[in-house]
Amino acid sequence: PIVSKEDFLIINYESHSQLKEYKTDNAQLPLKQFVYCEACNTPLTGFLVKQKGLYYYKCRTKGCSCTKSAKKLHGQFEERLSNYQVDPKYADIIKEVMVYTYDSVTKEIRENEANVKKQLSQLKSKIDTIEERFAIGEIDKEIYIKFKAKYESEEKKLESNLFSSTISSSNLQIAIDKALKMSSNLSELWASGDFPQKKKIQSLVFPSGIGYDKLKGKVQTKRVNSIFSAIPLLSMDLAKIKSEEPVNFNQFSAFVTLTGAKSNHILKVLMALKALK
Repeated sequence: PIVSKEDFLIINYESHSQLKEYKTDNAQLPLKQFVYCEACNTPLTGFLVKQKGLYYYKCRTKGCSCTKSAKKLHGQFEERLSNYQVDPKYADIIKEVMVYTYDSVTKEIRENEANVKKQLSQLKSKIDTIEERFAIGEIDKEIYIKFKAKYESEEKKLESNLFSSTISSSNLQIAIDKALKMSSNLSELWASGDFPQKKKIQSLVFPSGIGYDKLKGKVQTKRVNSIFSAIPLLSMDLAKIKSEEPVNFNQFSAFVTLTGAKSNHILKVLMALKALK
């Protein structure tokens, strides 16, 4: 009552206009929370030194002196990414190896999937038959309920085991082409990308993040995406093969599988690649 409507609206507007938005993401610090301190295994955060206009990464653990210039850490990260770049002259053969490997490691799953679908089809036929027999009065309600419940229970169990981890040939080709295209200029792609693109590339190539060793002043990786880790090693082995000599696909397929490229993992990785811009 003591404040006019006009004054109330003005004051209310001014108080709201003074509220600030705080964002945790910073385009200048794409490795924030992605890089962790090797000494205490804590994700690094970041800050700006206003006097210098420079950004730094630092460990949040009390007493830990792990601090690194953002510019220098980004340079080291780009250098690490460049290790997984493919020589364009090997791109076609590496693509063939990847397709061959994927087909090999998913063969058992495809066969199991076909078997489960066959059993499901047989159960559906049994359910249809028992429903028809009940409808025409060949069996009583008690027997109908008993066997229908039995068949439906078996059906649910089979459906829970039905896991399709295969993708179409065209999608596979698209995903592998994208992987090889990315790998041809991986470090440049990260450096020139916007914040979301940088984050996607980071998590795709290094799923477990990367560590920074303050004593050695270097970045370290415990886990590299199997597709990208295989590319430089395949390139080195292919370089040893003389011109016009046949390529042993089984040899390379076994190598890729041993590095961890299992079927369900490959599927997730390839679909993630396909989703990237």
